[in-house]
Amino acid sequence: MLRYFPLINAIWFQLVWFAVILYQQQAIPFLLVSILLHLLVSPTRKIDFYLLILISMLGVLGDVLLSFTGVYQFSNDALIPVWLILLWCHFGFAINHSLGWLSRFHLGLIVLIGAVAGPLNYLAGHRLGAVDFSYSYQITLFSIGVIWAVNLPVFIIIQKRLRAKINNEGKSHENTDKYTHHSKPVNYK
Repeated sequence: MLRYFPLINAIWFQLVWFAVILYQQQAIPFLLVSILLHLLVSPTRKIDFYLLILISMLGVLGDVLLSFTGVYQFSNDALIPVWLILLWCHFGFAINHSLGWLSRFHLGLIVLIGAVAGPLNYLAGHRLGAVDFSYSYQITLFSIGVIWAVNLPVFIIIQKRLRAKINNEGKSHENTDKYTHHSKPVNYK
């Protein structure tokens, strides 16, 4: 399963994205169960848990900024809906699994991918009725593009450093055990 987990995560994330866009508030129970299920079956639970927190906090911060400045609006005049926060949690998982391939690219390319892919996702969400744009498409998509041009490389850097730190923690314990002296205690009586 470890070998196919990035593919499983890609399909999983797309199902979550469509559920959120189509059902919004009604998708919240599904999203909560999905987060718990992911953490249960993930081969990298610890990394995923930290990414869930870090990525969702940064992503929500960007969306709150765009919502607060009126770039886009959500139903019921919510600054940011709960379903979007939970989608960000799932995106943290995707950064580590189905989007892990991005970490192999130069940061300049990741900036470009973020500047293009981010706005396209919000445009799709807008066309499916999940978010309203207050300004013209050009201003809105440019603003989202700027946020994503910054956020995506930051997300990738966080993922790479967190993965390296957690993987090295495991190795340092192995090295400690490897060099620990396991002889019997000496009795000097």
